[in-house]
Amino acid sequence: MATILAIGAPALSAPLPAASAAAAEPSRAELLRRAQAGDVAAYDLLASSYLDADGDQRDVNAAVRWLEKGVKAGDTDCMIALGNLYFEGGDLDQDEAKALSLYKAAAAEGDALGAYNAGLVYETSVDDLTQALGWYWRAAMGGDEGGMYKLALAYQLGQGVPTDETQAVTWMRKAAAAGSVDAINDLGSYYLQGYGVPVDEVQALKLYVDAAQRGSAVALANVAAAYHNGEGVPVDFEKALSLYAQSAKAGNLTAYYDLGQMYEDGEGVKASRAKAVQLYRLAAESEDDEVAEMAEDAVERLEGGSSETPIA
Repeated sequence: MATILAIGAPALSAPLPAASAAAAEPSRAELLRRAQAGDVAAYDLLASSYLDADGDQRDVNAAVRWLEKGVKAGDTDCMIALGNLYFEGGDLDQDEAKALSLYKAAAAEGDALGAYNAGLVYETSVDDLTQALGWYWRAAMGGDEGGMYKLALAYQLGQGVPTDETQAVTWMRKAAAAGSVDAINDLGSYYLQGYGVPVDEVQALKLYVDAAQRGSAVALANVAAAYHNGEGVPVDFEKALSLYAQSAKAGNLTAYYDLGQMYEDGEGVKASRAKAVQLYRLAAESEDDEVAEMAEDAVERLEGGSSETPIA
């Protein structure tokens, strides 16, 4: 079975990051009291409380008013939050130029996340990779894990800069150390494939497990592949099957393709062409064009061809 390792940028449709709030937030009444008293730090939290509320309690206009007030006061969290609203275009008319202006304003105040979001706009909307890399560099220099990860990918893929394994590994390690789950997973793939580092299946598996425990469905599939292929651990088809299923349930449609192959080949489970087709059809919905094409080919092959394996 071909193992599909995830090395690459997140989907471009992913929402732009927002500044993180404290885990235990005060009540809206308390936030309103603080904001009305001039506590600028409460503006973004208060706006979030309006946006995150349900039903009649949700008030976009009130949220925008407090965010705009925060922007005028120079609060970078408000700049980023308002920029996200304009960029995503769900609650406000989409205006990527306004979003970019707000992200740049936050970056000018030293906010690394603002620089990173500006880079995303240049990469995904303006289609100016040179400008994007400049902002990612600025974000990385400010300690932003996303900026570090983007630089690693740029050097790995030769996008906007010459390919450079040493630089790719350096920035991927920095991003992983800063907490980027994608970087931890991709660093695992570096070790598995021997990209810029010696091949080390055990280290690769450790990194995949770490990323999976942090919530990466893709890393979970890579752990499954390790058990399937005996990379760093003994072969265990049943374990692989279970982990692929968990990854698929968590939203990684590529894992459905791997599950389809296991059902087709009868690895850790009774062979079933019908079940394999069902799983391949799910994989064909993947946003990864390569995976979708392979899944569609598999469906056509199984439905149009003959096989000694009985249909369950």
